[in-house]
Amino acid sequence: MSNDGGRSLHGCGLEAYLEEPGLTEGQRRRLGLFHAVEGGICTRIERLCTEEAIEVTDVAVLVVAPDVHALFFTNDALTNDALTNDALTNDALTDGALADGAPGQPTGGGDVARTSVILGHRDKLHAFLHTMLPPSDDAPFDPYADLLDPAPSRCVRVLIVDHDSLTVMSYGTFVTVSMDAARMPMA
Repeated sequence: MSNDGGRSLHGCGLEAYLEEPGLTEGQRRRLGLFHAVEGGICTRIERLCTEEAIEVTDVAVLVVAPDVHALFFTNDALTNDALTNDALTNDALTDGALADGAPGQPTGGGDVARTSVILGHRDKLHAFLHTMLPPSDDAPFDPYADLLDPAPSRCVRVLIVDHDSLTVMSYGTFVTVSMDAARMPMA
């Protein structure tokens, strides 16, 4: 849907980008996957920045489609150690809300059609990805190289992986407000 100027009525939201004709079906599918859990991710980013004192531009998010859980979540100690030792957090999200059950495992009732999200400092996520899904020896570049640099101002880096490919994007306009009374001007 567009207005008389040809621009989407959805504004600058993700819905507008899902309608862009230049996107491949795979990109559209991965962005749709992210969009389905977007609200829960934003809440977790805010909590992570507050509790861990991480700058928002240093936050990285990995969105894992249900069909590739086996690449990241197994009963193998490597997966659990990589998540724990690298101070990354993992929760399963369904329709934007935190799901019950262990990370990367089906929720009650055997529901395997859910998206998992891992987030943390971009350096930690970069190391995690190299451990769990290393680039092939003949890869012309590091597919996770975007994580080596901070995201643009007030944004986070998001990687979305499904059975087909990986989509990398910068997302959001997060505003950080400090409520430290010691740093506030005297009235």
